[in-house]
Amino acid sequence: MPIIYVNFYGGAVPFAAISDNSATQDIADGSGPASGSVATFTSVQGELQFVVIPSGGSGSYTFSWVVNKNTENSDTGTRFSVASAGTTNTSTYNDLTMNGARPANAGQVYDGDFDAVCTVSDGVAPDVTITFPFQVVAAAF
Repeated sequence: MPIIYVNFYGGAVPFAAISDNSATQDIADGSGPASGSVATFTSVQGELQFVVIPSGGSGSYTFSWVVNKNTENSDTGTRFSVASAGTTNTSTYNDLTMNGARPANAGQVYDGDFDAVCTVSDGVAPDVTITFPFQVVAAAF
């Protein structure tokens, strides 16, 4: 079910934004065969996708995306990071790429939990902020 965020400012049409969960791809998978050593990777563009649909307000919208790291499960705690933030000023965020690492031994999993955060503005009403949690996972098999 999509999440709707609404801001109302004075007598204007209420400004709202909705997360399009049907378009969301919220996991990047770097899994692969165990190689005996840690294997690094970069996710491909389009593997992660987040969409925000604004409505109301002034009708003129701007978008600002940022990515925040929350937690990581790996041998060093520093295996996952943003490789390229991509285009951060559109309603669809789909060119983010992530760096990660796959464990050396079969049966092990590394993962990192992140948030893609979009702030939508119409230049009049208070901004609307939508957070999309996502995960980068790398299992060795």
